[in-house]
Amino acid sequence: MRILMGIDDSSATTKAINFVGKIFGQSESRDVWITLLHVTESVPDQNLEPGIPQSLGPAYQQIVDDAKARREELGKGLLERGSVALTAAGIARDHISAKLETSSARPESSKVAVALAIINEMDGNHYDVVCVGRRGTIASEGVFVTSIAEKVLREARGCTVWVVD
Repeated sequence: MRILMGIDDSSATTKAINFVGKIFGQSESRDVWITLLHVTESVPDQNLEPGIPQSLGPAYQQIVDDAKARREELGKGLLERGSVALTAAGIARDHISAKLETSSARPESSKVAVALAIINEMDGNHYDVVCVGRRGTIASEGVFVTSIAEKVLREARGCTVWVVD
């Protein structure tokens, strides 16, 4: 069984990792392969040039580069913690892979970019199960599912989707 888990820094991710660990960690079956996917955001290049005074351009670019590096480090940390938790649950480390994708989107469309990255991974690699959180780190009260989970549910073909809260 091939499982794709879209992860972030939310309680839903922790619950999903614990859930998958309980189901497959002590299983006799060694035919479980898990891919952890975290999508980090980057400021789109088109935001860097217009309206920035020439004297601020290099300084602004440095701020953007530093922010991207911090997000990537945080993403790598999330992926490592997820791998460690699944391994502690009994899933073989060589059955866990981690992918860090960088999405370039304006803030108002960042959820769409994250959803598209998950969908592209889902479509391109024939997973049996896709697991996403119902609400991520930017959740609002009263929201049934985030636009990310909703988009993944809508686009899923030939696989089971687990939405964890």
